[in-house]
Amino acid sequence: MKQLLILFSLITVSYSCKNQYEGIPNINVDIYINIQDPKHQNLSGMGSWIYVDGGSKGIIIFNLDNENFLAYERHCPYDPENSCSRVSVDETDLFAIDSCCLSKYQLLNGSIVDGPGSLPLKGYNSSFDGNIIHVWN
Repeated sequence: MKQLLILFSLITVSYSCKNQYEGIPNINVDIYINIQDPKHQNLSGMGSWIYVDGGSKGIIIFNLDNENFLAYERHCPYDPENSCSRVSVDETDLFAIDSCCLSKYQLLNGSIVDGPGSLPLKGYNSSFDGNIIHVWN
């Protein structure tokens, strides 16, 4: 019985360590964004955002509070094998929506708020030194 319990524990641990974003390619990301650069002027206020190249299908950089910037993969985690699986920021600037499956995600934390998805948007690490946003995985 003890051996069965250990085996079950090992299976549970290995399953829980599985990549929850299976289907979204794990592409190296190491991006630096100077917010003083005129091409990034759209990041100048709270709630502002831009798209940048990188990741699997692009990245959304979201200005949370002028001191913290969040970075999300645009590759929708719901049915990622579908070629149209890509989120875009909606007209409210608060949500990202996949026009293919209609999953809707909050930009404040990446969580799913509507649609068939169950996983949040895949996030990247980010830091901000007052001028430069660094995004990496």
